[in-house]
Amino acid sequence: MGKMKVSLYVPCFNAEENIKACLEAILKQSFSVEEILVIDDGSTDKTLDIVSQFPVRIIRHSENEGLASVRNTAVKSAKGDFLASLDSDCIPEEGWLEELMKNFSSKTAGVGGRLLESSSDSIVDTWSLAHMRQDWGDNKTDSIPFLSGSNNVFIKKILFDVGGYDEECFNNYEDVSISKKIKKAGYALIYEPYARVHHARKNNFFSLLNRFWNWNFGYHKEKGYYKNYQGLCLKIKENIGLSNRFIEEDFAEKKFQLLYFDFLLSIHLTFKDLSFMQNGNIHSLITTDNSFYAFYLSLVDLSFFYRLDSDKKLLRTFVSCEDKFAQNFFVLLLLMGKSIKNMAGDSFVAELYKYLLRNFVKGGSSEADFLLKKLLVLVELRDDWSDFLKKEQANLEREVLREFVENFKKWFYVLDYHLPGSVCLIKMSQRQTIKEEGLK
Repeated sequence: MGKMKVSLYVPCFNAEENIKACLEAILKQSFSVEEILVIDDGSTDKTLDIVSQFPVRIIRHSENEGLASVRNTAVKSAKGDFLASLDSDCIPEEGWLEELMKNFSSKTAGVGGRLLESSSDSIVDTWSLAHMRQDWGDNKTDSIPFLSGSNNVFIKKILFDVGGYDEECFNNYEDVSISKKIKKAGYALIYEPYARVHHARKNNFFSLLNRFWNWNFGYHKEKGYYKNYQGLCLKIKENIGLSNRFIEEDFAEKKFQLLYFDFLLSIHLTFKDLSFMQNGNIHSLITTDNSFYAFYLSLVDLSFFYRLDSDKKLLRTFVSCEDKFAQNFFVLLLLMGKSIKNMAGDSFVAELYKYLLRNFVKGGSSEADFLLKKLLVLVELRDDWSDFLKKEQANLEREVLREFVENFKKWFYVLDYHLPGSVCLIKMSQRQTIKEEGLK
C-alpha cells in the first residue's frame, strides 16, 4: 500500500471546553495528516473563536443537524483516501493515528482505538466506567460488533459505497449502524488497544442518565419499541430489568455507591421513552416555550379535577395535548410515591423527586423546587392515587402508566428479599451521591 493520505476531522457542537486540547494533540501526531477538518454543527459558544487559531479547515452547519450529518459532511468534504475521526472531547496520545494506520489490509475497512476515561474518582465516573465503557478491552481483535465513533479511521470510499451514515440516528448509534453496513458488505473492522485517546468529558448527576438513554435510543428504535404504546410497554419491562441487572452486578462486586444510579435508571429511562413517544423529538421533553408553566398547570389541573370529578369516570383537563408529558410525569410520580415511601422513607422520595424535576423541567432549580413542594404536599395528603388508572382522561396514557407502576412495585418489593439490605444500601448511595455532587 502506497502513501496513506489521511484526512482527519473533529465534529464540534459547543465544544469550547475541550477543543483546544484536542487540536493541540492532533498537531503532535507522529503520523502526519493531509488536512484537519473541523465540522462545526451550529455552535453558539466560543468554539469557532478557538478553532480559528489553528491551521484547520472549518466547515459550518448553520444549525445543529446532529452527529450523523456532521460525519456525512466530512465524508463528502475530505480529500484523503482515509478518513480519521476524533470527538472534540478526546485527547489522542502521540502515536494514536500511527497505531491505527498499521492495521489496514485489503479486507480492512476501519480501525478503532481505545478510549480511556480521564476521570474515575467520582460516583458518576465510576458508574460510567462500569456500565458505559467505550472500548473493547486489552487485546487487539476483529471480533467486535462496531467501532466507536469517538476515535477511528475508515477507508473513505467504503463509507461512500455503503451509503454513509444514517442521519435519522442524529447523535447516537450512527457508529453502530455504519459498522453493521460495512460488515455486511464483507469488510473487517479492527480494534487496536494501543491506539489510545483520553476522554476529557465530565459527566454530572444530571447528564449521565440522559446520555445513557441517548446512547441506546437507536438500538431500541430499531427493535420497534417506539412504534406504538404496546412496544413502549415492552420497553418499560426492559428498563426495570436493566436496573435490576445493574443492581445485582454492583451488589455482587460491592460497588454499593452505584446502587442509587442503578435504581434511578428504570424511572429515568421510562420518562425519556414517554417524552419521545409523546413529542417525537429526542431533544425536547415538552413543546411549550416555558415548560415550568406547563408543569405547574398540569399539577394544579390533576389535583383539582381528581377531587372535583372524584365520582365520575372521566377526568377533565385544562392542559393541551401538546403538554401531556407533564401530566403523565406527575401521575406516574404520584402513583409510585406510596410504594417507594413505604420502602425507603419520606426523605428518599423527596430527593428522588427533586432530581427528576430538575432534570425534566426546563428552567432553574428554583422552579423545580417550587413544583417539588407542591408535589410533596399531594403525596402527603393522599397515599393512594390509583384512581388515575381507573378513570379516563384525554392526556393520560393509562396502559403505559399501569405497566410501569405494577412492574415497578413488584420489583421493588422483592428486591430487598433477593438482595438483603439492598434498599438500605440504595438509600445510603443516594445520600453519598447528593453529597458528592453538591446538590442542595
